[in-house]
Amino acid sequence: MLIWALAVNSALAVLYAVIKRIRREGAGMAVYFLFLPWLGFFIYFLPGVLQAFLDRMGVDREAILIHAFEVDLQPEHPDVREALNVVPVEDAMAISGNEEKRALLLKQLKKDLTENYRVLLAAERDEDSESAHYAAVAKTEIYRLHQTRWLECRRDYAQDPGDPEKYHTACEALIDMLRSGILSSREQSAYQKRLCDLVQRQIDAGESEVSPREYEEYLNALVELGRGGDAKRLWREHADRMRSEAAYQSMLKLFYRTGERQKFEELLDDLCKNKQVRLSPKGLEQLRYWRNRLAGAAVNT
Repeated sequence: MLIWALAVNSALAVLYAVIKRIRREGAGMAVYFLFLPWLGFFIYFLPGVLQAFLDRMGVDREAILIHAFEVDLQPEHPDVREALNVVPVEDAMAISGNEEKRALLLKQLKKDLTENYRVLLAAERDEDSESAHYAAVAKTEIYRLHQTRWLECRRDYAQDPGDPEKYHTACEALIDMLRSGILSSREQSAYQKRLCDLVQRQIDAGESEVSPREYEEYLNALVELGRGGDAKRLWREHADRMRSEAAYQSMLKLFYRTGERQKFEELLDDLCKNKQVRLSPKGLEQLRYWRNRLAGAAVNT
């Protein structure tokens, strides 16, 4: 029985190598399949199968901890000279062949995923199946790390909701999850609702404990969830705690979506006059765009 299993595994590995060669793609994974009979195929195809299944079923992964892979995260001392002379990873991937892309992605996988995983996500839909596989591995692992952290923080907060430190830690875990870029739209909404509930509960218990960033993320979540009335109320009652570019952007987005032109213009004017708000280059560009557009509209009317 064991001999038959090894024989079938070898035949499949050879078939894989032949198909890859016909497609003029690298067939190095065939060696991996030979050294890890059956397990190699399982490890290679599982992330893609799980991702396809979850996307098709619309399953909320919040209650699912995926442990399909354990990526080697041993610290690596970077070559400073190489780091200074190398082109951005995204550009290197765009101009590299399949073999070079795989080597680059594997190198990124060996580094700290929490710092550089966004580069790997760019290869998720790459035409090269192995490059896309590496991206799927990174995405699975990053989701697992975020999910594990959030569940731990939620448990600690539930045990002692009156502890400010546990509240802030839970908020930080949720915000990092929302900013990760790995969630589906359904999951994004689910976590935004959790953040809204968490921050509002703390406002009701003691608003002085809520940080400006938590107010801003709460406001953005309300806008993205379509809860315009709650967003306006929050801005009206706590605008003094949200004097930032992100908060203004959220409210401008809300007024634009709801067609409230007068409030949009008033808020834009307030942003122009507010010297406490530091705008990023992108924020300055958007501000100039809307001022010029509104000025042109006023001339034409």
